[in-house]
Amino acid sequence: MKFTWRGQELYIDKWLAIQLDSLIYNVKKDWDFVGILSGNRMVRIGKSVLAQTICAYLAYGLEKRGLNPDSYDLNNIYFDNKVLVTDALKKSPYNVIHYDEGREGLAASKTMKQFQQDLLDFFTECGQLNHIFIIVAPDFFELKEEIAVGRSEFLINVYRASEKKMIDLYKDGEKRPVTKFTRGFFQFFSRDKKAWLYDKFRTTRKKNYKMVIPDFIGRFTDQYPLGEEPYKEKKRVSLTRFEEKHKKEKELKLSPKHKQLIDFRNAMLLKWRGEGLTYQQIRAKVKELGFELSAATIGEVVQKHKAISELKNSGDKVSPSNKAEDNGLKNLEVLPKIGENI
Repeated sequence: MKFTWRGQELYIDKWLAIQLDSLIYNVKKDWDFVGILSGNRMVRIGKSVLAQTICAYLAYGLEKRGLNPDSYDLNNIYFDNKVLVTDALKKSPYNVIHYDEGREGLAASKTMKQFQQDLLDFFTECGQLNHIFIIVAPDFFELKEEIAVGRSEFLINVYRASEKKMIDLYKDGEKRPVTKFTRGFFQFFSRDKKAWLYDKFRTTRKKNYKMVIPDFIGRFTDQYPLGEEPYKEKKRVSLTRFEEKHKKEKELKLSPKHKQLIDFRNAMLLKWRGEGLTYQQIRAKVKELGFELSAATIGEVVQKHKAISELKNSGDKVSPSNKAEDNGLKNLEVLPKIGENI
């Protein structure tokens, strides 16, 4: 079916539009929604193209319902999870927020893990801000269960189709068998179907979307509602910044002063926890020191120290890395001076 948004005539699969209509209808009733797009564990098959179309349709619907006439533009596309969470707090209700994990490989996997925890913390701390989040993820099966099953409303798996053909490839009069690849296909899994798919993966450890029959299969076209060049330029700039930031962080981690600062930070976490502060209260204090930590990470540090203490009480040996953390606690009174010089 076709719809007109910002003077453009755009195409969206009819059955997909019907699913999105339910989010547009319910978001006014104090809800936040999350939709996930993945790409059959492949790259360059159109995930970002379909995500833009979905976001444009959501924006079209929100405008028609009189909720927000400016719910989606280039400023609503994020490649940096930290910036997204910060900006989402500032945005007016009924925004369409598009997170695109544009990196590939290990870097994408690590970043997506942090993003998920940040997003869960965001929902826990901020309640409902009536936003709709569309997340382009590298691998659905690597998502946390809280996001993959609990928080998200649907999963869309984008894939390429293939067709066997006999063609005169080299124009020499001889036909050869080739496989033609075609973009523009997706499978739609509703909340129940994606939960079933995720549970099957947890049981079998097989990353196979064919384990569950999708609610429907659809098509999408090669269209960029916000413009192909502006989108690609924003992605290029964002990924360049990420690489520069990653390089600086790697250099910093080699510094002895960085290790001292981490010891100080961990010691402070344990001190505050010992004073009865909750993980969320500790997280707020950590921000004052210039760190960004999730409540889950804080919990890991605290639990690790508890395990160290239990080992020492039992008389077992403590590893050198754990000894370093324990020394950070013993030297708590002098570590703030170290931190001031870093």
